[in-house]
Amino acid sequence: MPVETAVNKIPSRAEIDPKLTWDLSDIFASDQAWETEYGEIQKLVQTATSYAGKLHESPATLEACLKLQTEIGMRLHSLYQYAYLNKDLDNRVSAYQAMTERAAMLSSQAGAAFSFVDPELLKMDDVRLVAMEKQFATRSVYDFYIQELLRSKAHIRSAEVEELLAMAGLIARGPDSIFSMLDDADITYPSIIDENGNEVKLTKQRFAKYMESSSQRVRQDTNAAFYSSYKSHINTIGASLAASVNKDVFYTRARKYESCLHRSLDNDNIPVSVYHALLDTTEAHLGALHSYTDLRKRILKLDTIYPYDMLCPLFPEADYTVPYEEAVKEVLEAVRPLGDKYQQVLSGAFDSRWVDVFETEGKGSGAYSWGNYQAHPYVLMNYNDTVDNMFTLAHEMGHAMHSYHSNKAQPFAKAQYSIFVAEVASTLNEGLLMHSLLRRVNDTSQKLYLLNRHLDNTFGTFFHQVLYARFELIIHAEVEKGNALSPDYLTQVWGDLTQKYYGPSLTMDEFTPLKWSRIPHFYNMFYVYQYATSYAASQAILTKFVNGEPGIIERYLELLSSGGKDHPIELLKICGVDMSKPDPVMATIDLFRDQVDEINRLTP
Repeated sequence: MPVETAVNKIPSRAEIDPKLTWDLSDIFASDQAWETEYGEIQKLVQTATSYAGKLHESPATLEACLKLQTEIGMRLHSLYQYAYLNKDLDNRVSAYQAMTERAAMLSSQAGAAFSFVDPELLKMDDVRLVAMEKQFATRSVYDFYIQELLRSKAHIRSAEVEELLAMAGLIARGPDSIFSMLDDADITYPSIIDENGNEVKLTKQRFAKYMESSSQRVRQDTNAAFYSSYKSHINTIGASLAASVNKDVFYTRARKYESCLHRSLDNDNIPVSVYHALLDTTEAHLGALHSYTDLRKRILKLDTIYPYDMLCPLFPEADYTVPYEEAVKEVLEAVRPLGDKYQQVLSGAFDSRWVDVFETEGKGSGAYSWGNYQAHPYVLMNYNDTVDNMFTLAHEMGHAMHSYHSNKAQPFAKAQYSIFVAEVASTLNEGLLMHSLLRRVNDTSQKLYLLNRHLDNTFGTFFHQVLYARFELIIHAEVEKGNALSPDYLTQVWGDLTQKYYGPSLTMDEFTPLKWSRIPHFYNMFYVYQYATSYAASQAILTKFVNGEPGIIERYLELLSSGGKDHPIELLKICGVDMSKPDPVMATIDLFRDQVDEINRLTP
C-alpha cells in the first residue's frame, strides 16, 4: 500500500516563513490588548441607552449618539476580526473560538443597546430629520444613512420589536456557525491514489487540485471520496441549511417584506427585476454553456462526460506551476493599466504581510479578503502553485485594494461597500491578469490553455453563480410556501439544475447532486448572484481599459474610493456600466460563445 509522501504533508505554521503569514499585531498588539479593548467597548455599550428618548432634542444630541454608535461599530469590527482571523489560522485552538463568540455576543449586545435609534428617528417628521442632519458639526457622514433610513421606513419596527430582533442575532448565527465548524474542523476526507500511484489524503485545497487532474479515474475517485464525506453528514447539513432558510423567512416576515429576495436586494435598493433578469437572460442562452460541454467532451475524447469532467484543463500539456513569488510578479504586471499609484500600493501590500499564503494544519479553507478600517486589509490564501491559485490571488487582492481605497477616502459610516460592487474589483483584476498573459502568449498551445482558463473562469464566476442563484430562489420559495426542506429535495433540485445548465450531453453521477451540501455562501441569503452581475460589470470595465478609454483610470479609482456612499447600481455608472440593462450579461455570454468557437476553430 503506498504511503503519504512528505511532500504531501500539510505543514505546521512554525514551518512557514513569517513574511508569508499575517501580522495580526497590526490590529492588536496581543491577546491582552484585545481583552483591554473588549472591556472598554463593554463600558461604551452601556452608555448607549443614555440617549434613548432624547434624539429629537437637538442636532448635537443626535450626532453624538450616531458617532458613539459608529465608533463602537468600528472597534467591534476589529475586535471580532482579530479573534476570527486567529481562529482561522488554526481552527483547533479553542481559545480563539471562544474569543470569536465573545466578540459576536458583544456585537449583539451593542445592536440591542442601539436598537432604539431607528424607531425613534422614524417617529420624527421626515423634513425635520433631514434638516437636523444638515446641522451636524461634521457634514456628509450620516446623510446617506438618513436617506436610507427613510427609504426603509416601512420595514423598521417598534423599539421593542427592534430590540428583540437584535437580541436574536446571536441565535440567528447558529446555522452558519454549526456548518462552519463541521466543514472546517470536524469533517475529514479519505485518501485517493494519484496519477503516479501515490496515496494522498484529500483536503479542500487538494480536492480542487485533483479535480483538475488529466486522469478521469483520478477525477472520479476524488469527486466520490470528497462528497462521500458530506454524504455521511447529509442529514446534519440538510438540517443546518433548512434552519438557515427558516431564519431568512422569519426575518423577512418580521420586517414585512414581500419575499426573502425582496428583503435581500432592498438593502442596496436593487430592483427584484435585476435578479430575475439575470437568471432569465442567462437561462434563455444556455446553448452557449451546452456548447462548452460538447467542446469538453470532444477535446477530452470522452464517450461519456460527467460533471467532474468540467474542471480539468482541456490542454494539460500546456499546464504549468506558478510559485508564489512568480504569481506576485504576474499580478503586479497585470494591474499596470490601473496606474502607478494602484500598482505601488499593491506592491507594498505584498511586502507588509497582508497575505497569509500557504495551507497549514487546521487553517481555514479557501481564500478571502477582509478589510480593516483601523489597520489594513487581510487576505487568506491556501496557495498551492497552480495557475488557478494565481488568479485567486489577483481576485482577492482586488478586494483588498477596494477596501484600502474605500477606507482611505470614506468615513467609517460610508466605507462599507456592497458585494454587488465588490466583486467588480476582484474579477476585473482576474480579467487584467488574463489579458496580460494572452498579450504575451507565444504559441497556439499557450493561447488555447489561456482561452480555456478564461472560459473556466466565466463558467465558474458567471454561469455557476447563476445556477446557485436559481437554487437559492427555489429553496427560499419552497419554505415561503410553507413547505419543509429535506436533504432528498435539496439533492433533487441541485441535480436537475446541473443537468439543465450543463446540457443534454452531460451524464449525472451519484455524488454531484450533493454539491449543495458544501457551499458556505448559502448561509448568506442571496449573496452569490452578485458574483455573476459583478463579473458581467467587470468585463464591461475591462473592455474600457483594453481600448484605452480616456479617463477610465480616474473613474475606476473613484469607484474604488466610493465605499458605500450610494447605491451600487449608481456607483457602477461612474464607469459607464448600467446593470439595470441586459447588455453586460449578454456581452459576457456572447464573449463566452465566441471563445468556445475560437477553440473549436483552433482544434479541428
